[in-house]
Amino acid sequence: MRCTVVYIGTVAIGLTVIEMSEAAEARYVNGEYVRLPDYVPKRRGRYVHDYGWTSTHDFPTGRLCLQAYSPYPRADWTQQWRETPSRELSGRIPSIVRELEKATVEIARLVEEGERQAEIERKRREAEYERWRREEEARQAAKALKDSKEDLLQVIDAWAEAKRLEEFFTDAERRAQDLPDEQRERTIERLRRARALIGSTDALERFSAWRAPEER
Repeated sequence: MRCTVVYIGTVAIGLTVIEMSEAAEARYVNGEYVRLPDYVPKRRGRYVHDYGWTSTHDFPTGRLCLQAYSPYPRADWTQQWRETPSRELSGRIPSIVRELEKATVEIARLVEEGERQAEIERKRREAEYERWRREEEARQAAKALKDSKEDLLQVIDAWAEAKRLEEFFTDAERRAQDLPDEQRERTIERLRRARALIGSTDALERFSAWRAPEER
């Protein structure tokens, strides 16, 4: 679950040993693949059937591959040394070590370049976030201004409506005073019920709940 690395100076190089495979034609027989040269068909007979099929399959070769790579996330570097039927890895170890020592310069350069690119990306993300933040603040300010203005216009409309209603009730109550006693009491009672139905006509109550743009 972790990288196997070798340090040359301060530079880490990841190492992986892999067994190589090769593709070859094979026959699928009884749950396994058999290379065609090794496949021995059953003797034909009345009750003998061959239910296998032929396809290309990957087989292990027994030969190894040493892969060296950069374990640093922003430094992409890989190199391989493969065994051949006539040459094993063990005889190439001294030359592999020399090549790895030379590679440290390139890996260090790639790491430095990767860190530089990472810093550029970090600053770009910060600039994008700052631009988004300013745009969001401007959007919120514009929305607050729009909502505040709309609410204020509604308060003004309510104020005008309240004034009209108050004038109506005041005039009706004044006129009711000139009516005969029984009719006056009945009219005043109806006006009281009408006021209760309309509710408060005090526009200041609604204005006190209004919020200016900077209060939102």
